Amino acid sequence: MKVGVLVTGDIAVRAAHSLSAHPGIDEVVVIGSARSRSFRVVPDADGCDVLIGTGDGAPDKARELGVRLVWDGDDPADGVVVWGASPVGVALALAARESESRVVAVAHPDLDEGTDHQVRFPDPIGALKASDVVFGERHVALAKSPDQLAACLAVGAERRVTIIDDGAFLSGIALAAGVAIVADEPGPVWDSALSYLQTAAAMGLVMADDR
Repeated sequence: MKVGVLVTGDIAVRAAHSLSAHPGIDEVVVIGSARSRSFRVVPDADGCDVLIGTGDGAPDKARELGVRLVWDGDDPADGVVVWGASPVGVALALAARESESRVVAVAHPDLDEGTDHQVRFPDPIGALKASDVVFGERHVALAKSPDQLAACLAVGAERRVTIIDDGAFLSGIALAAGVAIVADEPGPVWDSALSYLQTAAAMGLVMADDR
Protein backbone atom coordinates (compact mmCIF):
# COMPACT_ATOMS: atom_id res chain seq x y z
CA MET A 1 0.00 0.00 0.00
CA LYS A 2 1.22 3.49 -0.88
CA VAL A 3 0.13 6.19 1.57
CA GLY A 4 0.15 9.91 0.83
CA VAL A 5 0.53 12.40 3.68
CA LEU A 6 -1.24 15.73 3.45
CA VAL A 7 0.87 18.44 5.01
CA THR A 8 -1.62 19.39 7.70
CA GLY A 9 0.51 19.50 10.84
CA ASP A 10 2.73 17.61 13.26
CA ILE A 11 0.22 14.80 13.88
CA ALA A 12 0.22 13.77 10.21
CA VAL A 13 4.03 13.76 10.18
CA ARG A 14 4.12 11.57 13.29
CA ALA A 15 1.59 9.24 11.68
CA ALA A 16 3.79 8.99 8.60
CA HIS A 17 6.72 7.77 10.69
CA SER A 18 4.54 5.14 12.37
CA LEU A 19 3.31 3.94 8.99
CA SER A 20 6.73 3.79 7.36
CA ALA A 21 7.80 0.97 9.68
CA HIS A 22 4.50 -0.93 9.58
CA PRO A 23 4.13 -4.21 7.63
CA GLY A 24 2.05 -3.89 4.48
CA ILE A 25 3.03 -0.28 3.79
CA ASP A 26 5.16 -0.15 0.66
CA GLU A 27 5.83 3.59 0.63
CA VAL A 28 4.87 6.78 2.43
CA VAL A 29 5.11 10.02 0.46
CA VAL A 30 4.49 13.65 1.36
CA ILE A 31 2.20 15.52 -1.00
CA GLY A 32 2.55 19.19 -1.84
CA SER A 33 5.11 21.92 -1.34
CA ALA A 34 7.08 20.67 1.63
CA ARG A 35 10.53 19.51 2.68
CA SER A 36 11.19 16.15 4.24
CA ARG A 37 14.38 14.34 5.14
CA SER A 38 12.49 11.11 5.78
CA PHE A 39 10.02 10.81 2.88
CA ARG A 40 9.86 11.47 -0.81
CA VAL A 41 7.96 14.67 -1.60
CA VAL A 42 5.63 14.46 -4.61
CA PRO A 43 3.41 17.05 -6.33
CA ASP A 44 0.25 14.94 -6.42
CA ALA A 45 -1.33 11.72 -5.16
CA ASP A 46 -0.58 9.66 -8.28
CA GLY A 47 -0.34 5.99 -7.29
CA CYS A 48 -1.47 6.52 -3.71
CA ASP A 49 -3.98 4.03 -2.33
CA VAL A 50 -5.06 6.27 0.53
CA LEU A 51 -4.24 9.63 2.10
CA ILE A 52 -3.88 10.63 5.75
CA GLY A 53 -4.56 14.12 7.04
CA THR A 54 -5.83 16.21 9.93
CA GLY A 55 -7.94 19.30 10.40
CA ASP A 56 -11.00 20.78 8.75
CA GLY A 57 -9.35 21.36 5.37
CA ALA A 58 -8.08 17.82 4.82
CA PRO A 59 -11.25 16.39 3.19
CA ASP A 60 -11.30 19.19 0.59
CA LYS A 61 -7.64 18.54 -0.26
CA ALA A 62 -8.29 14.82 -0.57
CA ARG A 63 -11.24 15.38 -2.91
CA GLU A 64 -9.10 17.64 -5.09
CA LEU A 65 -6.46 14.92 -5.30
CA GLY A 66 -9.05 12.22 -5.98
CA VAL A 67 -7.89 9.75 -3.30
CA ARG A 68 -9.80 8.64 -0.21
CA LEU A 69 -8.76 10.02 3.17
CA VAL A 70 -8.10 8.62 6.64
CA TRP A 71 -8.99 11.52 8.91
CA ASP A 72 -9.02 12.57 12.55
CA GLY A 73 -12.34 14.38 12.13
CA ASP A 74 -15.32 13.43 14.24
CA ASP A 75 -17.96 12.95 11.51
CA PRO A 76 -18.23 11.50 8.00
CA ALA A 77 -17.35 13.78 5.08
CA ASP A 78 -17.20 13.46 1.31
CA GLY A 79 -13.98 11.76 0.28
CA VAL A 80 -13.27 10.35 3.75
CA VAL A 81 -13.03 6.55 4.03
CA VAL A 82 -12.11 6.37 7.74
CA TRP A 83 -12.89 9.03 10.31
CA GLY A 84 -12.41 9.37 14.05
CA ALA A 85 -8.73 8.39 13.80
CA SER A 86 -7.89 10.39 16.92
CA PRO A 87 -7.52 9.87 20.68
CA VAL A 88 -11.30 10.16 20.99
CA GLY A 89 -11.67 7.44 18.36
CA VAL A 90 -9.23 5.26 20.29
CA ALA A 91 -11.33 5.68 23.45
CA LEU A 92 -14.53 4.82 21.58
CA ALA A 93 -12.84 1.78 20.07
CA LEU A 94 -11.82 0.66 23.56
CA ALA A 95 -15.41 1.12 24.73
CA ALA A 96 -16.77 -0.82 21.77
CA ARG A 97 -14.90 -3.87 23.04
CA GLU A 98 -16.45 -3.68 26.52
CA SER A 99 -19.81 -4.96 27.72
CA GLU A 100 -22.12 -2.31 29.16
CA SER A 101 -19.67 0.54 28.61
CA ARG A 102 -20.23 3.06 31.41
CA VAL A 103 -17.50 5.67 31.03
CA VAL A 104 -15.62 6.82 27.92
CA ALA A 105 -13.12 9.60 28.54
CA VAL A 106 -10.08 11.30 27.04
CA ALA A 107 -7.50 13.60 28.61
CA HIS A 108 -5.18 15.40 26.21
CA PRO A 109 -3.03 18.54 26.35
CA ASP A 110 -4.70 19.90 23.17
CA LEU A 111 -8.23 19.80 24.64
CA ASP A 112 -10.00 22.61 26.48
CA GLU A 113 -10.55 22.50 30.21
CA GLY A 114 -13.77 20.74 31.15
CA THR A 115 -16.71 22.31 32.95
CA ASP A 116 -19.24 19.52 33.66
CA HIS A 117 -17.87 16.95 36.13
CA GLN A 118 -14.72 15.20 37.31
CA VAL A 119 -13.29 12.04 35.78
CA ARG A 120 -10.67 10.01 37.58
CA PHE A 121 -7.93 8.94 35.18
CA PRO A 122 -5.20 6.57 36.34
CA ASP A 123 -2.03 8.09 37.79
CA PRO A 124 -0.02 10.06 36.94
CA ILE A 125 -2.88 12.05 35.37
CA GLY A 126 -5.42 11.76 38.18
CA ALA A 127 -8.78 13.52 38.54
CA LEU A 128 -9.65 16.18 35.98
CA LYS A 129 -12.64 18.36 35.21
CA ALA A 130 -14.30 17.12 31.99
CA SER A 131 -16.96 18.24 29.53
CA ASP A 132 -19.43 15.80 27.98
CA VAL A 133 -19.70 15.71 24.19
CA VAL A 134 -21.30 13.27 21.74
CA PHE A 135 -19.35 11.35 19.09
CA GLY A 136 -20.95 8.61 17.03
CA GLU A 137 -24.04 8.72 19.27
CA ARG A 138 -21.82 7.99 22.28
CA HIS A 139 -21.10 10.34 25.18
CA VAL A 140 -17.42 11.04 25.74
CA ALA A 141 -15.92 13.06 28.61
CA LEU A 142 -13.10 15.34 27.42
CA ALA A 143 -10.53 16.88 29.76
CA LYS A 144 -7.39 18.94 29.39
CA SER A 145 -4.29 17.11 30.56
CA PRO A 146 -2.03 19.19 32.84
CA ASP A 147 1.14 18.19 30.98
CA GLN A 148 2.24 16.40 27.80
CA LEU A 149 0.62 13.10 28.75
CA ALA A 150 -2.72 11.94 27.33
CA ALA A 151 -5.10 9.19 28.36
CA CYS A 152 -7.92 7.18 26.80
CA LEU A 153 -10.25 5.49 29.28
CA ALA A 154 -13.13 3.02 28.88
CA VAL A 155 -14.93 1.56 31.87
CA GLY A 156 -17.21 -1.41 31.26
CA ALA A 157 -19.17 -3.77 33.43
CA GLU A 158 -16.22 -6.09 34.01
CA ARG A 159 -13.04 -4.08 33.57
CA ARG A 160 -11.40 -0.69 33.11
CA VAL A 161 -9.12 -0.23 30.07
CA THR A 162 -6.65 2.63 29.77
CA ILE A 163 -3.96 3.95 27.47
CA ILE A 164 -1.57 6.59 28.83
CA ASP A 165 1.16 8.00 26.61
CA ASP A 166 2.67 11.19 25.27
CA GLY A 167 -0.18 13.19 23.73
CA ALA A 168 1.48 13.87 20.38
CA PHE A 169 2.65 10.25 20.07
CA LEU A 170 -0.84 8.95 20.84
CA SER A 171 -2.44 11.31 18.30
CA GLY A 172 0.00 10.26 15.59
CA ILE A 173 -0.60 6.55 16.08
CA ALA A 174 -4.37 7.09 16.34
CA LEU A 175 -4.27 8.59 12.84
CA ALA A 176 -1.82 6.08 11.37
CA ALA A 177 -3.73 3.02 12.63
CA GLY A 178 -6.79 4.11 10.65
CA VAL A 179 -5.05 3.00 7.46
CA ALA A 180 -5.37 -0.63 8.57
CA ILE A 181 -9.17 -0.55 8.46
CA VAL A 182 -9.66 1.06 5.05
CA ALA A 183 -12.44 -0.85 3.30
CA ASP A 184 -14.85 -0.41 0.41
CA GLU A 185 -17.43 1.25 2.65
CA PRO A 186 -16.54 4.34 4.73
CA GLY A 187 -16.77 4.10 8.50
CA PRO A 188 -15.41 5.32 11.84
CA VAL A 189 -12.59 3.58 13.64
CA TRP A 190 -14.86 2.30 16.43
CA ASP A 191 -16.85 0.22 13.94
CA SER A 192 -13.70 -1.82 13.32
CA ALA A 193 -12.47 -1.60 16.90
CA LEU A 194 -10.49 -4.84 17.16
CA SER A 195 -8.43 -4.38 13.99
CA TYR A 196 -7.89 -0.71 14.73
CA LEU A 197 -6.69 -1.32 18.29
CA GLN A 198 -4.49 -4.24 17.25
CA THR A 199 -2.76 -1.99 14.73
CA ALA A 200 -2.38 0.82 17.26
CA ALA A 201 -0.82 -1.64 19.71
CA ALA A 202 1.56 -2.93 17.05
CA MET A 203 2.64 0.66 16.44
CA GLY A 204 3.50 1.20 20.08
CA LEU A 205 0.43 2.03 22.14
CA VAL A 206 0.20 0.02 25.37
CA MET A 207 -3.22 -0.84 26.77
CA ALA A 208 -3.66 -1.71 30.43
CA ASP A 209 -6.75 -3.17 32.11
CA ASP A 210 -7.90 -3.98 35.60
CA ARG A 211 -10.89 -6.03 36.62
